[in-house]
Amino acid sequence: MRSSPPGNLALLFTIIAFWTGAGGWIVVIYGALNNIPTDVMEAARIDGAGAWQTAWHIQIPMLRKWIVYMVILAFAGGAQLFVEPQLLSLASVGVAGRDYSLNQLTYDFAFQMNNINGAAAVSVELLVVSVSAAAVFVARSGFFDAD
Repeated sequence: MRSSPPGNLALLFTIIAFWTGAGGWIVVIYGALNNIPTDVMEAARIDGAGAWQTAWHIQIPMLRKWIVYMVILAFAGGAQLFVEPQLLSLASVGVAGRDYSLNQLTYDFAFQMNNINGAAAVSVELLVVSVSAAAVFVARSGFFDAD
């Protein structure tokens, strides 16, 4: 008999995902911050903007495209959740179900139940949802607008 997963399983996967992606966020945002023209930052200081005002009204709007880019990558990484629940389900029976993520469900359809059509359907559904979400983020953020 399989027990239900503990309530903090999603938190565990969130922490793993955060530390897995934190390095990418740091590198991309650091690079984007270094590309903000010094003239703009100096003008803000001359106009009397404090650190919070500069961050909120100048830096974050100028980083919006990079933040959207990283959100899309984070969403893609989350949609690929497979290894963590798979290892957890193998290491401790009953903690995480074998169908905890859509990728695990696809794997089970294809290799445990020999239902290739079901696996393909779940994969296409995941692809459509992911591409649609990315398209919404790109369209609403003005990602390809000229600066």
